[in-house]
Amino acid sequence: MTGASEPSPKPLDWALAMAVLVPVVLAPAYFFARMEAAREQALSEEWRGLALARGLAHGGLDPGALSREATLGLQIVFSATQGGVDEFGIAKDSRLAVTDSRGTPLDAGSSMNSSLREATGVVRSLPADDAGTCTSGDGAHVICGVRTLGGVSGVVMERADMGFSPFVLLAILFLGTVTGFLAARRLSGRVLPLAITTVGAGTTLVGAASLAWGTASLVDASGILESILAGQLGTAAGQLPLHDTATGAGFVLFATGATAGLVFCLAGPTARLLGNLRDRPLVYAAIAPAMVGMILLIFVPFLMGVYLAFMDGDRNFVGLANFTEILFPGDTADTNFYLTLGVTILWTSLNVSLHVAIGLALALVLSDSKLRGRSWFRVLLIVPWAIPNYITALIWKWIFNTQYGPANAFLALLGMDPVDWLGRSFITNFTANLATNVWLGFPFMMVVALGALQSIPKDLYEAAEMDGAGRWARFCNVTLPLLKPALFPAIILGTIWTFNMFNVVYLVSGGAPDNQTNILITEAYRAFRVLKNFGMAAAYSLIIFVILAVYTALTNRMTKAAENVFE
Repeated sequence: MTGASEPSPKPLDWALAMAVLVPVVLAPAYFFARMEAAREQALSEEWRGLALARGLAHGGLDPGALSREATLGLQIVFSATQGGVDEFGIAKDSRLAVTDSRGTPLDAGSSMNSSLREATGVVRSLPADDAGTCTSGDGAHVICGVRTLGGVSGVVMERADMGFSPFVLLAILFLGTVTGFLAARRLSGRVLPLAITTVGAGTTLVGAASLAWGTASLVDASGILESILAGQLGTAAGQLPLHDTATGAGFVLFATGATAGLVFCLAGPTARLLGNLRDRPLVYAAIAPAMVGMILLIFVPFLMGVYLAFMDGDRNFVGLANFTEILFPGDTADTNFYLTLGVTILWTSLNVSLHVAIGLALALVLSDSKLRGRSWFRVLLIVPWAIPNYITALIWKWIFNTQYGPANAFLALLGMDPVDWLGRSFITNFTANLATNVWLGFPFMMVVALGALQSIPKDLYEAAEMDGAGRWARFCNVTLPLLKPALFPAIILGTIWTFNMFNVVYLVSGGAPDNQTNILITEAYRAFRVLKNFGMAAAYSLIIFVILAVYTALTNRMTKAAENVFE
């Protein structure tokens, strides 16, 4: 008997599916364009601030003589001179003179005065021939200053509001949704997904083009102000800044292509999901809190990580440069991705193999009903898993201490020389990490195997024994095949955990010697913490995600092969 076929989505469902999928690309594109515009506008404001400061310091500039466009955003003009020393030889505070853009003295307030003194200290720490620098004030202002013979001269520029509104994108999305609805009403069959894909891609094309145009307009406006100021300051202004945004034709085409692929693959399932949501709202209302939590805690940080992977330390768009630097390391690189990947694979395979072997062996022992005190043994053997892994890692680091550790004390009892476990040898450091993680991981496999063993019918063992099968034959032909449905998912999960086991490697060996025992996740942390390269760390994380996703997809086929073992 065949079940009723699933009803096809309605035109409204197709249109809403497109309206849901298009923002998945268009929303990140909006924030990216906004950040690009903010970065370029900040570059312009800092350049104009430094140009004005240089004019004040070296050209005797009178800001009141400049045009309104040339001083747009100028809030405060200040100068700080050395305080000298008093009659007792004690240094006095520097004297700070603050005026508005027209030269009228004013009281900037204690908070701004504090920011000006901090900025003055930063400028004074620069070399004498430095062109000056800018610091962020209270977030709404930027303070730019240059050194002079008597101290520091500078200006405070107000950060302009970009006016980068999302309402234009919302209007474009609304029109695209209406167009998608009209197309869905007139079309059907295989043509409909192609039509919805075309409408979705067209909507993103128009939206991304409007973002690129908006960013270019803001940059052009900043360029006009820079040119006006440069014309009035002359040589004091210096060279005009180079604006290079990443929101050109490539940005528009990438967003359009990504949307086309996303809508083409997911429009149908999303439309059916929306239809089910309308027909059974209570079911989806029950899972809504979990879905919202997943979106906020998993998908949003993941998308932010993807965004950072294409940025450098200064949040400049660098495309695939981070991935190229990781996957094709130069001669001067202090680490090699492929060596680290090899160590990670060796680390994962050895750990998981030992986890399964030890856990399964202990489970077979503990499943024997004739074993006395097996309940106590079960509790004791779960203790390593119950203790937080960072505490266990620190305990094992003490065990492998060269001078005071029990490991070398035990070797001394056997008449052997002490080993510098955490010294300059890769093998000893790797062994210390391996022993720690094996201790942490085998209880999980033991519990999974023990639960699966208890679910195997005793009749199967009795029948095998009556057929003359020995203990090893019963294990190979009865126990092991029936353990596969439970062990395969546990092995997949254990592999992912071990592949990303940060605490043990970081706390026990710390990657020593010379980052040789680092795995990919600790290498990503080193890029973040030590090198301060957030884009590189995000690129490492994305590569790890891709590796584990491919591994999971491949092993899922093995898991499905074991699902029908009872049938």
